[in-house]
Amino acid sequence: MRTDYTIVSKPDYINVECPHCGENVRIPFDQVDFESDYWGDGGWCICPECKKDIELGDYEYD
Repeated sequence: MRTDYTIVSKPDYINVECPHCGENVRIPFDQVDFESDYWGDGGWCICPECKKDIELGDYEYD
């Protein structure tokens, strides 16, 4: 007998283009400050290249 199942994934990092310096950067997920437990509410992180704050908007889950 077969049964349905769920694959659970844990976010590791985000890729984002910094609006200040234009670099494509990878930010570890634990270094992103989300406004709530719902990622769609937005959040903040710091660009590792230019050290400026990046405000996060919409996202895609890959």
